[in-house]
Amino acid sequence: MQRREWMKAAGAVAAAGALGSLGLARARDKGRDIAAWPERPIRLIVPFLAGTSPDITARNLAAELGPKLGQSLVVENIPGAGGIIGAQALKRAEPDGYTLGLLANQHVINVNLYRNKPYDPARDFQAIAALSGGPTVLAVPADSPWKTAAELIEAMRRAPGKFNYGSGGKGSVAHLAVEALLHQTGTTAVHIPYKGATEIVTAMLSGQTQFGMPVIGTATQFLRNKQIRILAVTTSSRSSYFPQVPTLAEALPPGFELDNWSGLFAPAGLPAPLVQKLFAAVTALQDAGKLTAQIEANSGELRRSASPAQFHAMVGAEVRRYAQMMQSIGMEPAAG
Repeated sequence: MQRREWMKAAGAVAAAGALGSLGLARARDKGRDIAAWPERPIRLIVPFLAGTSPDITARNLAAELGPKLGQSLVVENIPGAGGIIGAQALKRAEPDGYTLGLLANQHVINVNLYRNKPYDPARDFQAIAALSGGPTVLAVPADSPWKTAAELIEAMRRAPGKFNYGSGGKGSVAHLAVEALLHQTGTTAVHIPYKGATEIVTAMLSGQTQFGMPVIGTATQFLRNKQIRILAVTTSSRSSYFPQVPTLAEALPPGFELDNWSGLFAPAGLPAPLVQKLFAAVTALQDAGKLTAQIEANSGELRRSASPAQFHAMVGAEVRRYAQMMQSIGMEPAAG
């Protein structure tokens, strides 16, 4: 080998050795960072307004999980576009354990609303643990003449297109639930989109609409004030809060199932030890009972996952299920 070639080869070997040493050093530093995590407060993104059910769940979780991890969790509300803006903020964050998010089932609905997907729930996020759930409810004003779901459907059959219902906007859970109900029963009603979930109920009380399908957390205070009547719930079993109310499958066979869930997520790429540490911490809180009691006080129901992998699989199944639901009701993705 000529001297010049030998020197070039030796330089390459030296450079490779230096890069290898740097890589090992970085790996050791990363290992120390993971072992020491968390060393500063953790940001908890909620892609909905303060005071909504996911926000309340997030604040209860932050209050319990922070002391367990030894650092505070700071809730940051990033609402907009049905939760897309907040989810995208979580997607863009560093996967270092210092940015987490509380996402709900609107998270998987959103990817079916647009041809240009805003994100990929499986590829762009790390599912950690399920937290809460609960049904959407078929509700009417308390002074309405309809006492059962069957009576309401029969009234809509006799007066096609004369009934109005409200939702939190096109593609919201309340919108999809009603459209699925109308499709199943062969009835029609006029959709009136509002800015938020509470308006679904206030519109009924003012006479703008005749019925709606808000989530149970939104409906509960109005039900307790005897302002509305719940005709059915969308979960597979009856609600523990209102055991006298039938499921939609009981009221209008074959019915359908819809569970409004929320869970803890991180950006994709979160190191496996941190995923497991967070999952174990959330599971311990669920076992302790206080977090469960707080969720139930907000008219929610505890949801648990056997592992992060099982929760991840459930999220994927939900993406497919909502895609099938939207296809069945003829709802095409928008161009946005």
